[in-house]
Amino acid sequence: MKRGLDPKTGYARYAAEYDELEKFWDSFEQDKLRPYIAETKDMKVLDAGAGTGRVSLRLHEAGAEVTALDISPEMLAKLNQKNPEIEVVEGDMEHMPFEDDRFDMVFSSLAMVHLKKPDQFLDECYRVLKDDGIVVLVNIHYRKSMMLHDGQGRYTIQAYNHFPRHLVKAAEKLAFGVEHDEILTEGDDVWVSQVLVLKK
Repeated sequence: MKRGLDPKTGYARYAAEYDELEKFWDSFEQDKLRPYIAETKDMKVLDAGAGTGRVSLRLHEAGAEVTALDISPEMLAKLNQKNPEIEVVEGDMEHMPFEDDRFDMVFSSLAMVHLKKPDQFLDECYRVLKDDGIVVLVNIHYRKSMMLHDGQGRYTIQAYNHFPRHLVKAAEKLAFGVEHDEILTEGDDVWVSQVLVLKK
């Protein structure tokens, strides 16, 4: 079901506050991205749905040549302030403004929740990856939409949960190989995210 503001509008409002919850965003990953980030030295890497650069900055520190893609210019402006060496590109994850076979790896953490269906995004990942390229995804699960508020009032941003098995099927349909598929839980064993690693 469609909920709240579209991501471009919503993150224009939320950009100034997003970094205040960095530890909360990190909790969805439970440090599972660290070994994949460590492998990116001297690689051309895309961070799709990069936001204010939480993952992009770590990729850059690991020695990757990073391109950060996001639909929100306000979020990318925050990233550019933190590290102007990272290339920032405003654009849609479902229609990426890049040539074929450009990247060695694609990372996307916490962003797919804003896509109604993941298929077009996965297809774009396949297109922009070089042969044998790797996609590292964190598919988060919201039990309820986050209620945000600012001087204009309360709001939510559109979010759509994607069941892990459906995401795997969509990837396999596009000829991706599944290298790793892990469900992360907390407390009462309710799943909070899926870490999915795919190979072209």
